[in-house]
Amino acid sequence: MHPSLKIYDEAVKGFINTDFEILTLVADCEFTEGPVWNKEGFYLFSDIDANTIYKITEGEKKQVYISNSGTNNPNAEGTRPDHAGSNALTYDNNGTLLVCQHGDHTVAKWDGKNLQPLIHSYKGRPFNSPNDLIVDKLGRVFFSDPPYGLKDAEPAPEKFQPVAAVYCWNDSEVIMVCDKYEYPNGVCITPDSKELYVCSNKPSEEFISVYDVETLQYKKILAKENSDGIKCDPAGHVYLCNKDGIIVINADGQRMALIEFPTIPANCCWGGAALKDLMVTARENVFLIKNLLK
Repeated sequence: MHPSLKIYDEAVKGFINTDFEILTLVADCEFTEGPVWNKEGFYLFSDIDANTIYKITEGEKKQVYISNSGTNNPNAEGTRPDHAGSNALTYDNNGTLLVCQHGDHTVAKWDGKNLQPLIHSYKGRPFNSPNDLIVDKLGRVFFSDPPYGLKDAEPAPEKFQPVAAVYCWNDSEVIMVCDKYEYPNGVCITPDSKELYVCSNKPSEEFISVYDVETLQYKKILAKENSDGIKCDPAGHVYLCNKDGIIVINADGQRMALIEFPTIPANCCWGGAALKDLMVTARENVFLIKNLLK
């Protein structure tokens, strides 16, 4: 068993390979975030402070994929210059890359040459700094919008949104889903497409909220945990990116395991041909655990 793994529930051995290796793919970034797997055989991730999206393939050096990925004007009024880059990345159901942009306060789409604004305002005001996002089977985009990309990482209701929230974008209509957090962060949809999980990494907001994906109504608290990024595996187990590492919980919110890392994880994604590898963005580093899932 790998020394970084702590087991709280022996049932975790039924779906995780415990004798894994943590590979370091990147160790020279500033603040890595938002990883996503491309079925062509590579990963993308954001370096927020470098305002760049990189491409990485195991065994190769990272390559610039999109420059100025969060904005062309990091010094714009109200924007936090050192945190104006892109954050979470995902692909929509047509294979188009979607990008959370701190500096431009939008969710943009990549047309292969340029980033085009896709979701840019709610009730006539720009968003704060879109942070994490996910697309459901109907093509709706769910995304969180905390103030981390604003000046001093504080709300600026006179210019941007008066609250931090999680939204659902559906064919040009934007609906506020969750306003229970001052700093909403990770969003994730369960494998059965029925529930949306929302979390925060602020110690004062130590709870994971559950919403009905169809009705967008609040249901319950899954667990009293903090998390930055959050992901599910195909069986519905939940992986929380926490200051302690990656915490694995079951669908009832009970801890099953903890995987510790040299630096604090911000987000993660499944990748590899069988989608069993876990790629983790953690401050200046990017880590990979191959075949974590059985």
